[in-house]
Amino acid sequence: MSIHTQNSIQKRSLKQVITICFWLIIGFSIILSGCMPPGGRQQVSRIRFSIQNTLPIARKNVPIVLTSEQLRKVNPDFSFKAFSVVTGKAPKEVAIPAQADDLDYDGERDHISFLLTLEPGETKEISILYDPTVPTTLTLDINKQTRAGIFPELNAVAALESNLIAYLLKPNGAVIAYGKKRAELFSVDAMFQGELGYQNTLSPEFRLHFETNDIPLSQNPQALKIEVKKPEQQWIIHDLENLESYFIRKSEAQLDLSKSIGLSLNALLDPEDATMVALTPQDGIIGCGGFALWHKEKSVFVPIPDEGDYVRILADGSIRSIVQRILPEWSVNGKMLRLTSTIFIYGENPWFEHHLHVDGNLPAEYAIVVGIPNLGGTSSTDEELGSVWSWGTAGAGVALIHPPTATGESISTDEPFFPVTLNLDEEGRLRYRAFAVWHGGIDGIETETEFADYVQVTATSMQNPPRIKFLPPEDVKK
Repeated sequence: MSIHTQNSIQKRSLKQVITICFWLIIGFSIILSGCMPPGGRQQVSRIRFSIQNTLPIARKNVPIVLTSEQLRKVNPDFSFKAFSVVTGKAPKEVAIPAQADDLDYDGERDHISFLLTLEPGETKEISILYDPTVPTTLTLDINKQTRAGIFPELNAVAALESNLIAYLLKPNGAVIAYGKKRAELFSVDAMFQGELGYQNTLSPEFRLHFETNDIPLSQNPQALKIEVKKPEQQWIIHDLENLESYFIRKSEAQLDLSKSIGLSLNALLDPEDATMVALTPQDGIIGCGGFALWHKEKSVFVPIPDEGDYVRILADGSIRSIVQRILPEWSVNGKMLRLTSTIFIYGENPWFEHHLHVDGNLPAEYAIVVGIPNLGGTSSTDEELGSVWSWGTAGAGVALIHPPTATGESISTDEPFFPVTLNLDEEGRLRYRAFAVWHGGIDGIETETEFADYVQVTATSMQNPPRIKFLPPEDVKK
């Protein structure tokens, strides 16, 4: 059997698996919607709520997270064993991929998360359908967008990634960002640009280029969605049936097509693999969004100890992945504390969110310090917004976003990065985001101006989360 034949069989098999899983999800959603055959069990429980974008800007792939405690205040019998998230109202409800995780590590899932796109000022109605009588947990992990893992070969605590970016967590608390190269596919004449408007369909001539390059493309026009990323410059063709997206950029008289290399942490294990590109220095005490201690009197950085800790993967799912590191006995100037560092990454987003918790009072002579590297180009700090960013001459950018109220004392250092001291709240907690982007990736940010705008939008969105309001129940028993 030839290699070409083997590859064709593998592609057909993969497509069959995806198709089967797709219909399993549809069937599962139908069952939960109560649309069962006559004589079957026709009862489903539902929790309704609205999500409002209070900002005058569009927000794409916003993480929505709800706890079991919140949901059981609405319906005490709520269960994660069999659930489905939908948007809209029956009978035109649309399923949304969702994930349930166990964040307190007690064996029971206690958080649900999904991604939602909202237009300026838009409000969407969401429902969680569930069946508390199902005895076993049903899980379908389709179109996985994130990954987390422990890789001792990389001299790292752990690594995690979205489909856009990857981060390596170092033992001393530093973080290294890795960009992902695009997988170049083929180019077509710019005459096809007219087919890339909203609601347009692809002509047989355009489709022929996909077929010639042995790239499957859905024959169902409803399964192809065209997104205008930048008018007259960048577009995305979303193939919902084959769970693939194709990125198009205009260059002179042609359109260049590429796709994401997807989840690719294993590429870091191969020194010959060049698909992952380090965007920040691989040494140092902070890196991109890492953390350390700052001794105020001595004006020195104190790295996080690299012994006595333990690491666990709280989630490795399609919507988000979570890595948690715990130092149960963290000695700071002779005082014993407990440090918990939890890092979240979400699909279709380049940033990670870091939750720090120090159990015990940090000695007054120390402060938590975070930061980003100085990439040698332009930089900016906005204390009111709680952001600091740096744009490099190589077309990469890094940024840090934090609650403005948590900002501590300013410090100066000769180290090649921008440090920010942050105060823990009354419960010893701190939350901030950091991210890196580069022009070689698929996020569409290619200039300093675009990056600065993206930082501002991301910071504004973080400080103003969507408004969630639980709605009164409807009669859903049929």
